[in-house]
Amino acid sequence: MVADKRKLTISIVAGLILITSGTIILLGPSNGDQDENHTDTSSLQTPPASSNPESSEESGVSGRIISIEFDKPYYKAGDVVKANLKFENTGEVAITSEEVVIKAYCKRLDSLLGRAALKTLSDEERSMVTSLHYNVNVPPGDTGELGASFQTEAEMEGVSLAGDYEVTLTLKGNGVTLGSKTLDLRLN
Repeated sequence: MVADKRKLTISIVAGLILITSGTIILLGPSNGDQDENHTDTSSLQTPPASSNPESSEESGVSGRIISIEFDKPYYKAGDVVKANLKFENTGEVAITSEEVVIKAYCKRLDSLLGRAALKTLSDEERSMVTSLHYNVNVPPGDTGELGASFQTEAEMEGVSLAGDYEVTLTLKGNGVTLGSKTLDLRLN
């Protein structure tokens, strides 16, 4: 009996690790929407705080996120999410290489089983980080748009993925961090 409970607990924890991996599915572009200006790389580790050898002052690169918009006001677990990030190049040089670092954090799951299992996970285990790379030329003073479609999962190993997520998007242009925004995402 103790072995059965331990096996169930291990299965729940493994399932929730996969659930946070499912968050990557939530945030990873679907294959049909990739083009030559966009590539996807995923990582389980948070990127270093400063991986850029140049500062924005030295390179002439600066910008800001204007908006991040979803195609619908709410989603059900299992829906396709379409997102669009608009940004402005406020620097002195063209931005030719963009990276969007997305960190998804599972704040709460609706199911009782999911909530119980989340309590056993650290903040790092509840999070997933992915990077999307683009090559869009945005001259100084102009705006650019980066978009992607994301397929969400309805459930993982019998546990519903409906719940509350915190999504932080960090935009980098030519290797320089331009800005960051945090959004709440609810999957019903």
